[in-house]
Amino acid sequence: MRLTALHPFTTHTARRLIAASGLFLLPWAAMLWNTLPSTAHVRHWSAAWIGLDLFLAAGCGLTTMLLRRNDSRARLVASAVAGAAVIDLWFDLITAEPGAQFAQAVLCALAETALIAACLRIALAPDEAPAREWRIAA
Repeated sequence: MRLTALHPFTTHTARRLIAASGLFLLPWAAMLWNTLPSTAHVRHWSAAWIGLDLFLAAGCGLTTMLLRRNDSRARLVASAVAGAAVIDLWFDLITAEPGAQFAQAVLCALAETALIAACLRIALAPDEAPAREWRIAA
């Protein structure tokens, strides 16, 4: 599907909306920086983290399946997995308590960095990359 086929936005409108959103988010982030508390009690904390990890696992599985089928949509899924892994890495590090918990978060970040790199390698491959390079043995 071509980007121009998306409805109701034209490509030009979509670009403008994305640019405006990016600009809006800068003062929004500044406002949050000045108003949010430094700590909070969060309901369903473990469910949120488990859900994110299950999303990553599903994305890895779908990427693998699409690569086995030599389906170009693997690139889209891999880019989504990379983005979600960056978010996971960031929140793992930023929410970890000092000491052993932070050390564990750093070790996990190293593994997530490898996943991010692998996903970006697939997502950013040139269109003319040979299919056999990505084919995963069944």
